[in-house]
Amino acid sequence: MEPLLPALSLEEYWYDLPPESIARYPIPQRDQCRLLVADARNRQLHHHIFAELPTLLPKGSLLVRNVTQVVPVRLFLRKPTGGRLEILLLQPVEGSVEESYAAYPPVEWWGLVRGRGLRPGQEFTVVVGQRQLSVSLRAFDSGRAHLVLAWQPATETLAELLHAVGSIPIPPYLRREAEQIDREYYQTVYATLPGSVAAPTAGLHFTESLLDKLQQAGVAVADLCLHIGLDTFKPIQVTDVRSHRMHSESISVPRQTLEQVSSFLRSPERGWLVAVGTTSVRTLESLYWHGVRLLLGQQNVWESPTLQVGQWDAYGLLNMPLPPPLEVIDALLQWLDNHRLEQLKGATELMIMPGYRYQLCDALITNFHQPRSTLLLLVGAFVGDFWRHIYAEALAHGYRFLSYGDASLLINPRPSP
Repeated sequence: MEPLLPALSLEEYWYDLPPESIARYPIPQRDQCRLLVADARNRQLHHHIFAELPTLLPKGSLLVRNVTQVVPVRLFLRKPTGGRLEILLLQPVEGSVEESYAAYPPVEWWGLVRGRGLRPGQEFTVVVGQRQLSVSLRAFDSGRAHLVLAWQPATETLAELLHAVGSIPIPPYLRREAEQIDREYYQTVYATLPGSVAAPTAGLHFTESLLDKLQQAGVAVADLCLHIGLDTFKPIQVTDVRSHRMHSESISVPRQTLEQVSSFLRSPERGWLVAVGTTSVRTLESLYWHGVRLLLGQQNVWESPTLQVGQWDAYGLLNMPLPPPLEVIDALLQWLDNHRLEQLKGATELMIMPGYRYQLCDALITNFHQPRSTLLLLVGAFVGDFWRHIYAEALAHGYRFLSYGDASLLINPRPSP
C-alpha cells in the first residue's frame, strides 16, 4: 500500500531555545530533576520532581525501558609521526553490534576519522596503562574509513578494551569535551547491552531506589533494547520532512517482554503502558507494525527470522482497519515460536511524525528536545499541538533542556482503559 504521508513543514516545529536553557552537566542526584506532567486529555500541566513518579502512574502500569549501554567509541590515537588522530566508531563491517563488542581481536569496523595526511595502510596506536590498541586504515574516503582493530591484552573483549581506552561521545550541543563525570552520568543505571553511541536520555533520571519504589507502587518494568546510532543527532535539513531519510537502528526484544505486554493488555485492571524515552516508543510501535503484517498473512514476514520496519511502513497501513494490540503481540509470540526463538531481533527505520497514530503507548517519559528534530516531531505526534504549550511552560519556568536536562511525562489524549 502507498503510504499516506501528511504534508508537514518543518518550520511548524521550531521554537527559540536559548543557549542558557541547555543543560551542559548532569545534576548530582538523578531523580531530583524536575518533571513536567502534560496531560493531553485535558491539556493541563503540573510541575513535579522526577522522584515523585511512583505517585503519578496508575497502579497496574507497565514501564518499558531501553537497556542499551553507551560504549566509549571515541578514540584519540597517535600517528607514527606523533600527530594526533580522532576516530569515532560507527558500526561493525559484518555481524551485529553486540557480537562485535563481545569479540576478541581483530575486528573490523566502519568509522569516522579526523586527521591530516591519511591514506590506506597507515596504522595508529594508543596506550593506556597495560593496554595497547592499534588501528589500521584499510580504506578511506571523505572521512569514512574501513578500520581493523587489534589490541593487547587479547583476552579482553572489544567492549572491555573501549571502556578502558575510549571516550564517551557526548552530544555536540554540550559544547565541551567528555569528562570523567560523563562516564557515570551519561549512562542509565540499568544499562546492560553494549551498543549505543548516545544514551537513551529519558532513562538517565532513574535510580535503583526509584525503580524499587515504582514496583512497590504496582508498576511493572519490562526491558527491550534499541542501539542508538550517531544519526540521532542528525538535523533535518529539508523543508518538507517527507524527504528526510531516517536512519536504521538495531533492536532486540526478549520473549519475556512480549509476554509481559500480552499479560498487561489482558488485565482488566491495567494502568498505562509507559515508554521510557523515544527509543522505547519507536521499538514498541515497530513491534506493532511487524505484528500487523504477520496478521495480514504476509508470507515473507512470517518466513523471515528478523524484524525489518521501514521508515514509512506504518503509514501504508493506517488506511485500513487495524487489529487490537493484544492480537498483534500474540502474533509476534507465535512468530517467535515458529522460528524457535527466545528473542526478537531486527532493525527499524520507523519515523514518527504528526499524522501518525500511536498503537501501544499510553504515556511517554522524555526530555525536552531540539527544535526541528525528529524527536520533537515524535512528541508532536503524541500530544498534538499541545507540545507548544508544554515547551513554552518549560522555558518560562526555567526547565533544563536536552540530554542532561529535566524530564516530561506526556499522557496521550486517548490512553487505554
